[in-house]
Amino acid sequence: MRLLYNGQTIDNLFAIVLFFYLCSVPMLVRANGDDGKLTIAMLHLELRYADLEHNAALVHKGIKLASKHNADWVMTPELSHTGYRFDLKLGTQWIPNGPDKYVGEVQALAKKHQLVVFLSHLERIDDSLGKRELFNTLFVIDRAGAIIGRHTKVNTIPISESWSTAGTKPSIVNVDGYKVGLLICADAWPATHADSLKNWGAELILSSASWAPGEYGPGNTWEKRSSETGLPIFVNNRTGIERQFDLRYAVSAVAYQGTRLLSHQSANSQLVIVNWNTKTNTLIDSQAMNIE
Repeated sequence: MRLLYNGQTIDNLFAIVLFFYLCSVPMLVRANGDDGKLTIAMLHLELRYADLEHNAALVHKGIKLASKHNADWVMTPELSHTGYRFDLKLGTQWIPNGPDKYVGEVQALAKKHQLVVFLSHLERIDDSLGKRELFNTLFVIDRAGAIIGRHTKVNTIPISESWSTAGTKPSIVNVDGYKVGLLICADAWPATHADSLKNWGAELILSSASWAPGEYGPGNTWEKRSSETGLPIFVNNRTGIERQFDLRYAVSAVAYQGTRLLSHQSANSQLVIVNWNTKTNTLIDSQAMNIE
């Protein structure tokens, strides 16, 4: 049977197809549907100094546990596989070009469990001229296991982070329809980076951290940035003792409009589930559990 279409019919069909496509976009883009609920899992980990295999296993356990609790996104602390001063024990010559096998393992888990993972790990990039640079990187891995964005730490700390090349600016990545601003630890210290993210259209800010309390601790940094930008800030810190670096009282936090809405610290590895309403920018609830 032959079907004949005149110009008007084709226009009508196009309009119908376009209508249904546009109606479907929010469902495709906003993973949380119409209720605005976004479940973010923070891996508040007791990392073992310079022990990549142990720490990788811990991250994997955390991701699997987050999946059981229906997390949309999973965050990790800064340098989640190596620990902070890994270079003193391991050096840096072992770091391969490009995302390494540890990133690949997390990509596979993100795909298997259909999660978005914000993985803080190191990275080496070789350019066409043979120049090698090492970065403290926050990878964004989508539900297909693909790296859809990355942020390289801008405010690197002299001496303790001398192994890494500083990034030039903070980063924004579109994740599930949200414009997510990315920071790593001390990137939140000056107001400039968070302000840039706000000006570029960020809707929320996520930060990995390895930031101990004390004289050089974060203090009220996250509250100040959330007040200045009007954006909620989610910070995934860590716990444990690394050499003389005591992070047992370090805090993972959520701050908004100058107020810390959630503050978590623990001596052992715990998963922190944060249920957030993106429509009203309010904390629905939270819970913490051991990662074993």
